Amino acid sequence: MSFLAPAFLLGLAALAIPVFIHLIQRERKRVIEFPSLMFVRRIPYQSVRRRRIRHWLLLMMRAAAILMIVAAFARPFLRQAAAAAAIAGGSREIVIVLDQSASMGFGDHWQRARDAAHQAVRSLSGDDRGTLVLFGRNAEENMRATPDRVRLDAAIDAARVGSDATRYGPALKLAESILVRSQARRREAIVISDFQKTGWSGAEDVHFPDGMTLTPVSVATPSTANLAVPSVTFARASFSGQERITVTAGLANKGGEPVTGVPVTLDIDGHQIQTQNVNVGGSAATSVSFTPFTLAEPNVRGTIRAGSDLLPADNVFHFVLAPSKPVSLLVAENGGRNDSTLYLSKALAIGTAPAFQADVMPVERITPAHFDKRAVVILNDAAFPPAGAGGVLKRFVERGGGLLVVVGERTTWPTSEAELLPGRFGAQVDRASGRGGTIGFLDYSHPVFEVFKAPRSGDFSGARIFRYRSLEIGPTDRVLARFDDGAVAAAERKLGAGRVIVWTSTLDDSWSDLAVKPVFLPLVHQLVKYLGQYEPAASWFTVGQVLDLSTRLKNRTERVVVTPSNRRITQSAGAPGLLELDEQGVYEIRTAGASGGRPEAIAVNLDPPESDLTPLDPRELVAAVTGQATPSVAQAPGPSAPGEVSVVDEREAERRQAIWWYLLMAGVLILAAETVISNRLSRREKFL
Repeated sequence: MSFLAPAFLLGLAALAIPVFIHLIQRERKRVIEFPSLMFVRRIPYQSVRRRRIRHWLLLMMRAAAILMIVAAFARPFLRQAAAAAAIAGGSREIVIVLDQSASMGFGDHWQRARDAAHQAVRSLSGDDRGTLVLFGRNAEENMRATPDRVRLDAAIDAARVGSDATRYGPALKLAESILVRSQARRREAIVISDFQKTGWSGAEDVHFPDGMTLTPVSVATPSTANLAVPSVTFARASFSGQERITVTAGLANKGGEPVTGVPVTLDIDGHQIQTQNVNVGGSAATSVSFTPFTLAEPNVRGTIRAGSDLLPADNVFHFVLAPSKPVSLLVAENGGRNDSTLYLSKALAIGTAPAFQADVMPVERITPAHFDKRAVVILNDAAFPPAGAGGVLKRFVERGGGLLVVVGERTTWPTSEAELLPGRFGAQVDRASGRGGTIGFLDYSHPVFEVFKAPRSGDFSGARIFRYRSLEIGPTDRVLARFDDGAVAAAERKLGAGRVIVWTSTLDDSWSDLAVKPVFLPLVHQLVKYLGQYEPAASWFTVGQVLDLSTRLKNRTERVVVTPSNRRITQSAGAPGLLELDEQGVYEIRTAGASGGRPEAIAVNLDPPESDLTPLDPRELVAAVTGQATPSVAQAPGPSAPGEVSVVDEREAERRQAIWWYLLMAGVLILAAETVISNRLSRREKFL
């Protein structure tokens, strides 16, 4: 006989209660009062017989009732019967859910996890079947349900730590689907992991039905100290006609203890550029900047390395750089005023990320050829260009070009081109009296104004607007800004693949003083980048992202992708070209027939949350998935020798045998019988 909750046996101390009651029980004698004795001194009557146990039957019944109730709460079961059931009482289906995410590369976590998986395989016997599921960000059924322990062990030995992030939801859903299809009497999922807290949000909507068991096996260690390089930033500058790059690496210390003298190294194309020693406080972050270097070629590979610790994968950060391409603009001005583009030209000349290549021309000299290879056309207080008539400017926008119309006193617009504008122009509004108007509304959800959303990132309320042109927008147009009187300050219309924005006041000092405010420079840059659909080239990607190579490579020839592990992937011409980035490192992409030059390179890094090794309490996960609490976290699932019964099997055996129910009923019946007998004895002795 064994007990699932043996601590309740401490309640057997209650057996002393009925013995104590019987020993102190006193007989009630019939007292006859004699008046002549009322003044006689009372002498205590003592009798040895009253301190003896007279009703042994009642004592035994009361003790037996307490014994039965205490034993019921201790949840007894027959261990031999449980062992026999484990061997011959129906098949057992287990799903070994093995975590192979990047965090499992910490110290000896992976080796301990594989040992635990092998131990689970050794627990299989008879008709038992096992399935191996490997998971990181996604889950994969690596070895389908089989009783062959040799194949399962071989699959576990072949598994390797990957670069994925940790996500428990997909793995548990896959395990549930496997167990639901099983006809075995005992169905169990064994999750072997470091139980990284970032991998479980609690909203995964995974619920095991009754009859399924979830056993957590944790390989986490108390020490989670870890130094990581989660990000890298770049500052671009121009010097002597060449682009100079300053690399700044961010460092994060995930442990509570500070680290000192960590060597942080910058490598460019395999050559060490500089090494600096850095100190990082406990649970803190810092950054380190390196000496600028000249960037003259595309696909330049860089690597940041920061010391070494028990999780070396996140001590390395890869990136790929290429010289930035300037955004080409055509600025059309009115020939009669040469200073109208002064502020606009100065603002565009300052841009470095990206650089803006602006050609300023009188509107009369523009030809249709000037629109070719331009990203943005700006009509700055100018009449509609004759070269854009007949749908030429409209087709430029529809092909993906951007058009910025800056309204002033010289702005004219033919009715035949009204479809280009987001609305119709109205009368000129004069706000010169007093202090002028202000900008009262900005759509911070729009990409142009999103950078001004944060506090102290730009104040438009200080700009004074003295004149503007009223604009009546169409039903499909979007208002980006309004003046304090509600009039439209900026509006957008999308045509085909391009965009048109109208700013209803000037961008010089003739109708407003916006051009001399600090927000003017970033506003102009945001307008041009948005209209030109400028997207900076990504210097790195994160494991798990999917790229469409057909948009990166213009030719449609066969492509060969070489992964960081030197695995070659061939994509035929005309194929969709989707590539899942599932490895950390640098991918190389070559096209058939390419000769010389640097191959296309893609840098891939770990998901930064994977560096946070803070563990989740596995019991919380079990309770969320099964709706039942688990008393402890298993370290070695399943029986390790014939005749042994695991903790999970003990619970199952106790549930099936249900001995506690019979003990509880027996205790209640004994108490009822004791009550009847006790009452009869009391009535009989009362009249003796």
